[in-house]
Amino acid sequence: MIENLVDKIINKQLEENIISIEEVNIYKYGYILVCEVFVNIIIALIIAGISGKWLLVILFLIIYIPLRSFCGGWHADKFWKCTIYSNLIIVLMLINIEYIVDRFNNIVFLSNFIICSICIFCFAPVDTKTKLISIDEKKVYRKKIRIIVLLHFIVYIMMILMDWNEIVYLITFSYVIQVIILFIEKVRRKKK
Repeated sequence: MIENLVDKIINKQLEENIISIEEVNIYKYGYILVCEVFVNIIIALIIAGISGKWLLVILFLIIYIPLRSFCGGWHADKFWKCTIYSNLIIVLMLINIEYIVDRFNNIVFLSNFIICSICIFCFAPVDTKTKLISIDEKKVYRKKIRIIVLLHFIVYIMMILMDWNEIVYLITFSYVIQVIILFIEKVRRKKK
């Protein structure tokens, strides 16, 4: 469905000489990516509306999307799989928050956050066969990852000091998921 829409847009742009035939694949990839992100955000907002947890879902997206974008890791091979997995992660976050926040203190969360941050520093970015990252891009991504993690760490400490445990959990959950996704891709590569 998305590819059909993107093909129509690209064909129209080709007819009007907005893009050249050499640029078709780049534009197609970009348009598909934008559509997929848009669909996933809409579904996430529907989940937020149903659960009534608008702030948590929006903050999760604000925290997780930049982290995921620059760290890389495993990607689903089909859009519908990506949509299901992405939104299951959000549902899992919302379900777990009810049970985990009150059962663990901030030292446990902070320890997990630090361990995950170290893993991200050591292993990210991780490219895939569908999204290869050049050596120069990896250098740029590593710098951006360090900035993102530093900003998250500052927010993390502020949330601990303000006793906003749900946000502390949310950031920790984001990092745990990202590390899992990094390791899944690392393991997949070793098997091939």
